[in-house]
Amino acid sequence: MNLTIPDRLGLLRKQMRKAGVDAYIVYHSDPHLSEYIPDYWKERQWLSGFTGSAGTLVVTQSKAALWTDSRYFIQAEIQLQDTGIDLCRLGMPDTPEIQSWLALNLKPNSTVACNGLLISVSNQRSLKHNLKGKNFKVKCNIDLVMKIWHDRPSIPKQKVFIHPQEHAKISVQEKLGRIREELLIRNATAYLMCALDEICWTFNLRGSDISYNPVFLAYAVVDQHKATLYVEPEKLSDDVVQFLTTEHVSVKPYNKIFEKVAKFRKTDRLVLDPDRVNYSVYSKIPTCTTVLESTGPATKLKVQKQPSEIEGIKEAMVQDGIAMVEFLYWLEQNVSSGKITELTVADKLLEFRSKQANFVSESFGSIVGYADHGAIVHYGATPETSYTIEPEGFLLIDSGGQYLNGTTDITRTIHFGKPTPQEKQDYTLVLQGMIRLSLAKFPKGTRGSQLDTFARMALWEHGLNYGHGTGHGVGYFLNVHEGPQQIRPENHLPIEPGMVMSNEPGLYKPNAYGIRIENLIVCVDDETNDFGSFLRFDTLTLCPIDTKALDVSMLSDQEREWLNHYHELVYNKLAAFLPAEITSWLKEKTKPV
Repeated sequence: MNLTIPDRLGLLRKQMRKAGVDAYIVYHSDPHLSEYIPDYWKERQWLSGFTGSAGTLVVTQSKAALWTDSRYFIQAEIQLQDTGIDLCRLGMPDTPEIQSWLALNLKPNSTVACNGLLISVSNQRSLKHNLKGKNFKVKCNIDLVMKIWHDRPSIPKQKVFIHPQEHAKISVQEKLGRIREELLIRNATAYLMCALDEICWTFNLRGSDISYNPVFLAYAVVDQHKATLYVEPEKLSDDVVQFLTTEHVSVKPYNKIFEKVAKFRKTDRLVLDPDRVNYSVYSKIPTCTTVLESTGPATKLKVQKQPSEIEGIKEAMVQDGIAMVEFLYWLEQNVSSGKITELTVADKLLEFRSKQANFVSESFGSIVGYADHGAIVHYGATPETSYTIEPEGFLLIDSGGQYLNGTTDITRTIHFGKPTPQEKQDYTLVLQGMIRLSLAKFPKGTRGSQLDTFARMALWEHGLNYGHGTGHGVGYFLNVHEGPQQIRPENHLPIEPGMVMSNEPGLYKPNAYGIRIENLIVCVDDETNDFGSFLRFDTLTLCPIDTKALDVSMLSDQEREWLNHYHELVYNKLAAFLPAEITSWLKEKTKPV
């Protein structure tokens, strides 16, 4: 039966009445608090019709509202039309927070509930604290969607595979040894992992349970003597079982994690990250057990890439650069045909990347936005919306690849035709922001929020800005969005050597065009002197930046030198791998300005 969104909300409200629940909160999450999630867990999408990767739905008996951020305002407006769900735009002055909205729409002593598997420990506490003052009861252990979603997709059962040592670079034993050293430093006896990228990195395993992220559903516990992986046995081939046996890793069924955490003792001192452990698992830990809350040891080790991992990423960047240059050459040769659409571009990108030896998959669904579609930050083309690309105006292409030796994420904005003075100014301001962050030199301890200013200053000087962050962490053949570090106004964690980040300022003019230029950068040591230790960034991405819409007169000498040096590097790294006609094309695209 094909239920409408109002039908689905009606079924949920019926279950709410039976359970004595006055408001139900539905998160876009899974038990591992992933950003991209398996279809089985897309409860918010099923109930609301909104497909964005960030958003929370709240339903009462008479109202429903969905909160999402600026990346998805336009998309959500379209997808929520005629559903009876109000759109709440996060970050806007007139948008109430969820707890304030509940206070306006519920009577005192009302019950607010959610599924504890889909909320982190820290978010559960925040919710409970914020609603306590409103005299609301909070129950984070109620699953009402299970009872109404009858044609729900199955839980993924894809096979796990080994990330070979030649690509993983660091052995399982070395990683476990470093984690155990961290436990000793923290005076801890055990470490609980729920986050899938932590688990995959630690055990040199990968999977395909989630689109674009090479991870599989699992939990893990590491102590000084044992390492146990909680995963469904049918997901493991004989080779993987043998590999784990050799690495002295025990395997138990996925849901046995609840029994494990319930058996922790008074003498145990358990490390867990309250932002990355779901409340249902956490609630089973005995109250007598000492819980040490902090960023997990695996996350701390994983985000600061080792030199061998950086070398792997650089190899992947060459592969990705070859694919991107071949694609851009093809695009320029064919754009006048009248047959190239936003969907064609995405398909062709995948085709060129697939030719590379270590390519596994895309790292996210390609964002291809022509003309005014480029102003929709996380636009996803469909057969119904896909534009045909004409030889005029801006085309924004944000894409990436998963390679056995690294993860890539790159955005290029290309102009077809003759840019207007306004287009040239806007494009140059965005490029200046990207270059200024690339050139940043800063003292150790500088935070992501401080570095964010480098990328925005040129735009600010013209009364312009963008609503998304400037940079996110990137995994090593793992999640394209890796935290907890970010370069954005709200993130106050220091940027450390070895962290691989995106550098992607943008500018979006509704009903006109969008511009974003993105490279990946890695934080490295610069110098130490009487004033302290200083850091800088090396650029990793290898792909020409379109100069057609560039107003060179706006660039400082330092900015122009950076661009020319970068293009020289791109040519020198890629030319030897390209056919003669594409090499000639690349020479022209990377000539000094």
